[in-house]
Amino acid sequence: MKITKNVALITGASSGIGKEFADLLAARKHPLVLVARDEARLSGVANELRRQHGVEVWTLAIDLGRSGAARELFEFTNQHQLEVELLLNNAGIGLYGEHSAMAEGRIEHMLQLNIATLCDLCQLYGAEMKARKSGRILNVASTAAYQPTPFFAAYGASKAFVLNFSEALAMELADHGVSVSCLSPGPTDTRFFGEIDARAGKPPAHFSKADRHDARSVAELGIKTMFSGELSTIVGAGNAFRAWSLRFAPRSVVAKIAKSMMTTGGR
Repeated sequence: MKITKNVALITGASSGIGKEFADLLAARKHPLVLVARDEARLSGVANELRRQHGVEVWTLAIDLGRSGAARELFEFTNQHQLEVELLLNNAGIGLYGEHSAMAEGRIEHMLQLNIATLCDLCQLYGAEMKARKSGRILNVASTAAYQPTPFFAAYGASKAFVLNFSEALAMELADHGVSVSCLSPGPTDTRFFGEIDARAGKPPAHFSKADRHDARSVAELGIKTMFSGELSTIVGAGNAFRAWSLRFAPRSVVAKIAKSMMTTGGR
């Protein structure tokens, strides 16, 4: 079987930022591997990209929040002789509400997806990239990574992990021809925040739909960040200002400000 090179693998590719990543990379003529849970939606995206851009697209419907899923995905690409040059870890979920009130198992599933699977994919594909001295990784974190986020506590902590992990991994692989970048969007007009709206009833004012970035512009910045090899990018000047200015305040003050932002209009 012929090896297909220059492949871009995108998780969470059936909608939102992931779908826009796929469209932008298909326009650059990258063969694609699209991964998400919803098989029907994933197939629809793949067919549209084949039609519009004439690229090869493989799909795998899998729950990456399940232990062992990263290995299954890795074996899938190996079986199809796909050489992953671009790895975009976009899949993620967020749980809004009091940590002590979360249903049993939901936090574990989120942390498996947001942290463990992402780490596993970086390890598996990163090793191959390092061996051939070529490749790029883009991990999607969040502006929630830059401060504690009451009522979004485990999610914010998971994204702080992604941010710090990505920047550390970038330094490990920098001398081996592999770049690792991290993109931190704020509230974005995607299913992700739509689902939070539905669960929360009345979400915080900070999540106001009017203030959300559109998925296309976020994806464009992510692609630019990845190909430039930039270490870390925050989406939106206002988000960047808030994230960096909070570094100069005492942690207790930052936590109280974050609590106010996460509860105003929502509780």
